Amino acid sequence: MSAPLWVTGLGLITPLGVGVEATWSRLVRGDRAIRDVSLFDAAGQRAAVAGQVDGAALSARAAGLGLAVDPAGGVAAPWSRTSAMAAVAAAEAIEAAGIDVRAERVGLVVGGTTGGMFENEQVLARLHAEPECRELLVQMLSHPLTATGDCLEQRFGPFARVRTLASACSSGANAIVLAAAWLLAGDVDVVVAGGADGLCRLTLTGFNALGALDPEPCRPFDRRRRGTSLGEGAAFVVLERADGAGRRARGPRPLAELAGWAAGAEAHHITNPAADGALVASLIARAIACAGLAPGDVDYVNAHGTGTPLNDAMEATALRRALGGDVERIPVSSSKGQIGHTLGGAGAIEAAITALVVSRRTLVPTAGLDEPDPALSLVHVPHAGREVPRVRAALSNAFGFGGMDTVLVFTEPELARRRDARAARAAPPASTARGPAREAGAVVTGAAVFGACGLLGTAECAALPERRFDLDGAVDPDPHLSAARARRLDHASRLAAVAVQRALADAGAGADVETGVLLGSAYGNVDASAAFMHRIFDKGPRTASPADFPNLVPSSPAGHVSIYLGLHGPTLTTADLAASGESAVVQAVQLVAGGFAARLVAGAVEPRSDIVGRVLAALFAHTPSQSRVARTDTAAAVVVESELGARAAGTRILARFRQVLEWRGDAAGPLASLSPPGGGRAECVLPRPDETAKALIARSGWAACPVRCCSPSIGESDALGAVAVAVAAARIASGLLDEALVIGIARGRGYAIALGR
Repeated sequence: MSAPLWVTGLGLITPLGVGVEATWSRLVRGDRAIRDVSLFDAAGQRAAVAGQVDGAALSARAAGLGLAVDPAGGVAAPWSRTSAMAAVAAAEAIEAAGIDVRAERVGLVVGGTTGGMFENEQVLARLHAEPECRELLVQMLSHPLTATGDCLEQRFGPFARVRTLASACSSGANAIVLAAAWLLAGDVDVVVAGGADGLCRLTLTGFNALGALDPEPCRPFDRRRRGTSLGEGAAFVVLERADGAGRRARGPRPLAELAGWAAGAEAHHITNPAADGALVASLIARAIACAGLAPGDVDYVNAHGTGTPLNDAMEATALRRALGGDVERIPVSSSKGQIGHTLGGAGAIEAAITALVVSRRTLVPTAGLDEPDPALSLVHVPHAGREVPRVRAALSNAFGFGGMDTVLVFTEPELARRRDARAARAAPPASTARGPAREAGAVVTGAAVFGACGLLGTAECAALPERRFDLDGAVDPDPHLSAARARRLDHASRLAAVAVQRALADAGAGADVETGVLLGSAYGNVDASAAFMHRIFDKGPRTASPADFPNLVPSSPAGHVSIYLGLHGPTLTTADLAASGESAVVQAVQLVAGGFAARLVAGAVEPRSDIVGRVLAALFAHTPSQSRVARTDTAAAVVVESELGARAAGTRILARFRQVLEWRGDAAGPLASLSPPGGGRAECVLPRPDETAKALIARSGWAACPVRCCSPSIGESDALGAVAVAVAAARIASGLLDEALVIGIARGRGYAIALGR
């Protein structure tokens, strides 16, 4: 049985207050913080109320961290309002747990969706309106989703490992799942995990365009509900193994235990949930089982509870399906009536609230719930919180665009262990493994690249570095897709769907194994976001397209791919600048090898972007050539699955992951553990010509191996890391190599992926 994972620190920034105690006291009272938006001009919006963090309180707390935050909302680049809120919440969590980031192996996981959008909306609109503008606008330093993690690294680091992810409104919850994976694998000793998102015009306008917002503060589960309210904020939790040496030395009291989790995709619709709640019900059941518990152990549910007619009805249906008769006694509440829907921060904020409910034995209410909808048949906590004798186990639900859903289970510390110990004294010994089963390792079973080179399967990928393609030719994904099923997909999603579809076909992957999607994206849909914002500023918010908005969410390609191909496994996006593809593959290996997923299609997609080429490539390029070489539409994917599972199914294995390494800053330490090739045919495959990467190779056991680069064949793209992994696996599968090493480097970070037969 693995050691329990304890929550030893929390940090909260919400519209109710800056800090855990400020938020908690008002939360329990049932106070509402949804009011007219003042952060920006919301004139012309159908719904112009939201949960807004108090600028003066945020500014005062940020000043203690050495950050200058204007109470009106402004922050100097590369910081953003999102990053400032994240820093304040992370600092509170770190201090509460008493951890020293420099003395222990501490990981950082940040979930989000808007990043620095608030600071960059006018800049993006200008870049769209002035195609010839070639200024390096410093404000754009806060634009990438990775900027928040980079700012936290700068302020609190160095961290042993950093990851940025997006899965729409479940981003913060998935950050916590990823933290659990790292801890159970023993990769780190402690993880600071959470999410943050700030209000911005783009999301307020987009949700208004969808007709998803209530002009008044939202009313989750109420008979008269007619939409959600947006909010902003941040939350981080400190997670650590109960048996960790650092924790024992510091001796922090655990607030709660992260005992179970489950993540999956509905594969139904990019914005609307599946009415039957089947996927969510299965996730609830799996998360409870992962915790070693039964529905009878659950005493509270922190619902996603957006206040939209469709979501609340689906969630109630799912709870009834998963909890059975116990749903008639388990209290359910949603905090969105008090703080609004905080998007990428919601899953983390609500997880922190759930941990507090367990620790303080106090249920929090659903504000605005005056007339409970009788059709939902739930037990509510209306108006104000109440103390209870105990909360043994509590669920925290988080659902995102594209049906990217996650369920977390928080319990009293060691609840399952105490119960199992009692059962063991009364019964013969039995296996009671808590959490996911560990697998033997991860392998590649399919590979594909799509771009200027056309569509390449495994066999064709092996020869890619020796060929040259027309970099000016348009990439048309439509001939490879079903027109009817692909009609809602934007260009990036179509590129990704083609690559993932081909990789799965090469793997011969059937529906018998649950498959997820993990795609890297450096900047998201920048050009479309710029066009969206230009239209808002030029013609008013009522002209925004409801069809365009869902495609602006960074995780939308992964969500669209899961829907198009009917994939129900964990689905999310990672962001790590030019190393986003490497980040996605490494994360997939970690999740599959740890038993958190059976099969993941991992890779990256980057459509050719005017603004990336003119501005972001120059701001964030690791090498000068990255901003000079022609950028092309590129998508690449590899199928990653457990070696035991692949062998049991008789699936052809292209290559095995021998080692995956990652670093921030100096690579000397991590690369010291890089194993040399075993003596057969070996080579290094680089995304692009990179003198830093070549210097690292020269100092490693791979120094004598030839080096191949992918960008001369197909052009520059931030998806090239995924291309390099596909090429390396294909060259091993074709018999050209016995081993290959992929090294990808972006600004201040890098990955090494060693593959073998």
